[in-house]
Amino acid sequence: MIESGDRRVERTRQQLKSALMQLVAEKGYDAITIQEITDRANVGRTTFYLHYESKDDLLLDHHQDFANHLTLRPLRYEDLLASEPPEGFIRFLEELASSRGIYLAIARARSAELIIKGIQQQMVTDLLTSLAGTQAAATAAFPLELLANYVVGAQLALIDWWLTGRSPHDAQTIARLLHTMQRQALNPT
Repeated sequence: MIESGDRRVERTRQQLKSALMQLVAEKGYDAITIQEITDRANVGRTTFYLHYESKDDLLLDHHQDFANHLTLRPLRYEDLLASEPPEGFIRFLEELASSRGIYLAIARARSAELIIKGIQQQMVTDLLTSLAGTQAAATAAFPLELLANYVVGAQLALIDWWLTGRSPHDAQTIARLLHTMQRQALNPT
């Protein structure tokens, strides 16, 4: 695959991501073909495969851009213990809420589990990196990998519960509730 950095490469990737999101909103994720993505983006299939292995790969890249756009930094131990949820996390939830239709189309996709697992693994890796060398690493009652998977799994499950319409709460409330539960789980004293 082509490495990014070149403006033409970035422009092509942006066209592909934009085409994917437009098509998800129109048809749902499963119904989309790579041919439709390339037609909408006005690029060839060969060009698509120079940048991505699959539409799932394209979607994961879009998610990473989404997080970067919101300047959502990886989960950090200090953030989890802070008295208030990080502002970036609240903005992230607000953006997700405004894109609820796209989230639902992706969540209902046949490959949703694979996509969510990819996102989850990246979040766990980021949190483990943050936890290494902290007080939590020295005094943790549980293995750090277990702790990171617990925190990330809880976040993703609650976000899914919220976005699939089972909650009347707004983004700020969900962020506060999740943050409070995480703090209590990580620091029960």
